[in-house]
Amino acid sequence: MTTDGSVSMSYISNDCYDLYEVTAEQAIANVQIILDMAHPEDAESQRQSIADSVQTLTPWRWEGRIVTPSGITKWIHGEARIEKLVDGTLVWDGLLLDISERKQAELALQNAQLQIVQSEKMSALGNLVAGVAHEMNNPLGFIAATLKQAKPTFADIVEHLKIYQETLSDKTEEILNHESEIDLDYTLEDLPKMLDSMTMACDRLKNISISLRTFSRADRDYKVPFNLHEGIDSTILILKHRLKANEQRPAIEVITNYGDLPQIECFPGQLNQVFMNILANAIDALDESNHRRIFEEIQAHPNCITVTTSRENNLVKIAIADNGKGMSEEVKQKIFDHLFTTKGVGKGTGLGLAIAKQIVEETHGGKLKCHSALGGGTEFIIEIPL
Repeated sequence: MTTDGSVSMSYISNDCYDLYEVTAEQAIANVQIILDMAHPEDAESQRQSIADSVQTLTPWRWEGRIVTPSGITKWIHGEARIEKLVDGTLVWDGLLLDISERKQAELALQNAQLQIVQSEKMSALGNLVAGVAHEMNNPLGFIAATLKQAKPTFADIVEHLKIYQETLSDKTEEILNHESEIDLDYTLEDLPKMLDSMTMACDRLKNISISLRTFSRADRDYKVPFNLHEGIDSTILILKHRLKANEQRPAIEVITNYGDLPQIECFPGQLNQVFMNILANAIDALDESNHRRIFEEIQAHPNCITVTTSRENNLVKIAIADNGKGMSEEVKQKIFDHLFTTKGVGKGTGLGLAIAKQIVEETHGGKLKCHSALGGGTEFIIEIPL
């Protein structure tokens, strides 16, 4: 590099073609060809590494990607010592290495580690949920059994009281006062309704317990028949605390439009993880779309997630859509990439959708697609063959 900033190259080995897909002669004739191959996301770091070396007269070091003329992306490691000549010219003497295989191995290892963490988190959640369901079942079973016995017992007592009322015509003042004080007629009418309400509450808790166990079921090493609607319902139940209203927004409504689906052979625990990742992302997207919107504005145009299932030929189709702000085409192209996330630090690993795609497409031979546009919400479509 001369003092006026112009750059030239006096020598590069013939291995240049293997790395850059240009001959040594072409690179020497126009070094800018090589500099311009830097990947758009790494070009700035390349420029900065050269500027730092120039300013500090320290060795140049850089790792980044290049895109060759045929469109292949490679990882490059470059380093060179720098020498300043008497006339002020800067000369670098060093090497360039193709480290693509090493980077791919590092990325694969990192992905594997993160997937293990993700799997352990889901396993821990499953164990916790299963434990809660188990602890619920014992007292719930006792209450339900007691209510079942209590209902005919109370009916007998009420019938016995009515016989007393009919046969005891001359009631004492004390009996009349007490009857009025406890509003006996209302109590006798309302007591069966109270018992029915308690029975309904037990049934509700029983359904919750079943949903918890459905979500937490451990997969075997082979596919088993599974009701997808139960899996979706159990996942919605787990996320219910995030759907409730808070100080910033009203409750998020979840609408389920279920078609007539058969049970499918699958790994239920893994599909529940897919539903969890997509639904949780939908809630995140809606919360983000509420930023800088007042409560009344959100209430006028409420947040909504719609889950639609259908059977089309030999496929089961699950569509999960939100009415958030959607995403750009650039973001949409990357959402299934490992480690890509639009969430803040500590809020997302960039693995949820990548793992979901792997579960749907590699494990179950299906398809996971995304439709989205800025201002138009987002829809994920899961297709699984029967």
